[in-house]
Amino acid sequence: MSSFSSGRLRSPSLKNLGGFMTYLYELLKQLISSLLLSVDSVVQNFGISIIIATIIVRIILLPLTLKQDKSMKAMKKIQPELEALKEKYGNDKQLLNQKTMELYQKHKVNPAGGCLPLIIQLPILFALFGVLRGGIIPEDSKFLWLELTKPDPFYIFPLLNGAVSFFQQKLMGNSDNPQMKNMMYMFPIMMIFISYKMPGGLQLYWLTSSLTAVLQQYFIMKKGD
Repeated sequence: MSSFSSGRLRSPSLKNLGGFMTYLYELLKQLISSLLLSVDSVVQNFGISIIIATIIVRIILLPLTLKQDKSMKAMKKIQPELEALKEKYGNDKQLLNQKTMELYQKHKVNPAGGCLPLIIQLPILFALFGVLRGGIIPEDSKFLWLELTKPDPFYIFPLLNGAVSFFQQKLMGNSDNPQMKNMMYMFPIMMIFISYKMPGGLQLYWLTSSLTAVLQQYFIMKKGD
């Protein structure tokens, strides 16, 4: 079984943002690598290990997902008032900004609140992707018909990834914007095209992550109804 480098990481200078981000990314990769190998030592199947580790990471990130959803709902709720302000003060940008900030304060809404959780989640998900791409998957690993180091010979997983992507966007709601409607159909096709040559382990991760995200979104929406 391939092993991930366990060498100690040196703390970067705080003045070097690029160095800090690299340090953080490598640290996350080490933590996720340890999680994957620990799970695999118990279940003895790397495909199942990928599924379990991906779900664990998604559960850890769930509070951030809930915070992001709450912020987006709050912004959506005050959208009519924002539009009214734009119509009333559209010719005076300074006054419009002032009234907009007053509206945010009145409703205790942070316009960046929906972005921050996403920004925190992305490095963790990218690190998990990077670990799987970096050679940690043993050469002889199999899951169902998949050889985890080779692309799906039947293209079933890429097609499933595309289908889940389409369903995820439908779940988030339809848009009246023609460009957004086009993207709803184009993005799943892009997902299939991007993933069909990926090793099976990465395809399995991508599908598990997407399905978990869809389930989380479904229950969040049900709770909000």
